[in-house]
Order: sequence, then C-alpha cells, then structure tokens
Amino acid sequence: MKIAYLVGGLPFGGIEKWLFDLALAYRANGLVTPRVFNLSGTGQMLPEYQAAGIDVHCVGSHIRAIASHRLDTSLRLRAMLREFSPDIIHTMHISANHHGRISALGLGIPVVTHLHNTKHEKRLHRRLSDNLLSYATTLYLTVSKAVAEVVATDHNLAGRPVKVLYNAIDAGRFDVPPLDLRAAFGLSGPVVVAVGRYVRQKNFDLLIRAIRMVRDAGVPASLALVGEGAERPRLEALRDELGLRDHVALTGFRPDVAAFYKAADVFAMPSQFEGFLIAQLEAMYCGLPCVVSRHVPMLELAGEASLVCETEPADIADKLLAILRDDALRQRLSDAARRLSAPHTMDRYAVALHAIYTDLLAGNLAGTAR
Repeated sequence: MKIAYLVGGLPFGGIEKWLFDLALAYRANGLVTPRVFNLSGTGQMLPEYQAAGIDVHCVGSHIRAIASHRLDTSLRLRAMLREFSPDIIHTMHISANHHGRISALGLGIPVVTHLHNTKHEKRLHRRLSDNLLSYATTLYLTVSKAVAEVVATDHNLAGRPVKVLYNAIDAGRFDVPPLDLRAAFGLSGPVVVAVGRYVRQKNFDLLIRAIRMVRDAGVPASLALVGEGAERPRLEALRDELGLRDHVALTGFRPDVAAFYKAADVFAMPSQFEGFLIAQLEAMYCGLPCVVSRHVPMLELAGEASLVCETEPADIADKLLAILRDDALRQRLSDAARRLSAPHTMDRYAVALHAIYTDLLAGNLAGTAR
C-alpha cells in the first residue's frame, strides 16, 4: 500500500515527530510504502528525515510556497502525486490540507485529512475554504474526540466520516540515560520540563512566571523549555527580568528529548489549545506526573496522570507545588502515567492506521472512534 503524506514543512514539532516515527514503523513492518511531500521544502527536521532514509520530496523551496493563493504549489504537487500514484493521500498541517485536496481533485485517489488541534479558524475565507474542501475529503482523521467536535462544527459541510485515533510514540526512543541537566544547563533542584515550539499558543511565558512563584514559595525548582521558535527573545527577556537566568533554560531544538524526560520531575504544558499533545504522552511513558491546562484534549486519555491548571501563573504554580511537595501524589500520578501510556506505542498505532486505510479502500467508512 502506497501512502502520500503531505506536510507544509518539517519544523520541530509533535506532528513532525509523529510522522518520522510512523514512517520508520512502516519501513520495519512493511505494511505501507510511505512518501513524504514537504510543500515548503523547509524545516529543522528535514535533515533528520533524510539522514534516516525516509523518502521525502520537496515541492517548494521557501516557506512562501505554502500560501493558500499559490496555485503553482498545488500544480507541482499534483504532478508529483501523479508520478507516485499513491493508494491514499494523507494530509496534515493547515497548508497541506488546503493544497493537498486541491491537487487531488480529479485524480480518483482517496484523501484522508488529518486534524491535530482544536483551534477554531477565525478568518472567514479560511472557514469557507475548509468547508468547501470537505467535498474533496474522503475521511477525516482526528487525534482526539475534542478535535472531532471541531471538525463537525467548523470543517465538515459535506458530512464525511470521521475517525478518532489517538497519537502514539516510538518506545525505542526512551531507552536512554537521563541527561545531566546541571552539567548541560546549570539547572538544579526539582526540574520541570516542557517540550514544544516557542509560540504563544504554548503559554511558556505563564510557565516561566509560575516557576518564579514556585521558587518564591520555597521550592527551588528549575525549568527546561525544550524547543525553538519565534518567541525565544520574548521568553529570554522575561526569564532575565524575573531573575531566573540560572533556573530557566531555553535549550533550542534537541534530538535527545527523551533524556530530558528521564532527568525531570514534572512535565508541564499550560497551552491555550492543543489537539492531543504527543509531548505529554512521551513524558508519561517516562513516568512523569503532568500539569496541563484544561485546553489539552490529551486529558481524555491522561486525566489520572495529570493535575489540570488554569492558564494563569498562580494556578500553574499551585499545581506544580502540589506535586513537588507531596511524594504520595507524585508517585500516584507517575504510576498512572506509565500505565495509561503503555498501550500507545507506534508499532501498535501503525497497524491500527493501516486497518483504517484498508477499510477506506474497501468502502467501509463508518466513523467510529478507536
């Protein structure tokens, strides 16, 4: 079975890590021949994909190529899809969902449109486009029930079937020793870790303020923000303003994320919106108790392993302090984290996704959750 996976780019992020692991899983089990189409031709993870031998074809050579008005991108992609002749086109990212469905018109190839977050589109022209392109969609795949609800209200004018399939992780990545955070970044005391792009959606500024409050409450915690993004200057300025230069590390893009989880005490993510949050699943697999906002749909799966915070520093700090001060609570959340995350490995996920592809090609499109 040949599957064309369409992405806008390959930056450091949950979708890109998921696709990387999925491609390697399919190479190992032979169920799918994947080819990744990178519309912009950009991304920090592109060299990692290439080094791993994943079949990546770049459609454009600049981030401007993914703009919705770029008909030339859709036409180039269409020609490349004709050449590959996949059994299914599987799109993700806003730009790839747009260009992928336009390029597939008239090709007679089923299109799976994969939605990964609960963000409601506010721009009228984009909402209209999403709904019209539902007629070019064969099946919607979502990473949580919360995202499926957004599909129903914001995307699915054509009434296409919807399936929910929770994301998964490559368990082999976590057989590593912990990173010495004191030697690498000077961090000491209990360490809170957050993993993701430095974007406003993640509310990392609120987390930095919460760490200041935790320290002021007498718990000498540190914070490792593993990621990269446009918000770095603002986050660094806030860290320094709050006197946390020695206690908050903005690590940049790291290929050894698992080693951070192994060295940390708590995972935190006070996001404004998410779709599933693979980083939390990874942290749980390493036994970390979690503090996440009520906007993280991962709570559908991880409620027993998490304390839910509001998106404001004082409440984030209160939840962190509750875990850091209570050994019994920390252990209970940790045990739940390991138990709940154990079934969600990429080898199992790849088989489940292949079954969805098989059902789609057979015309069995009942939109039940898995």
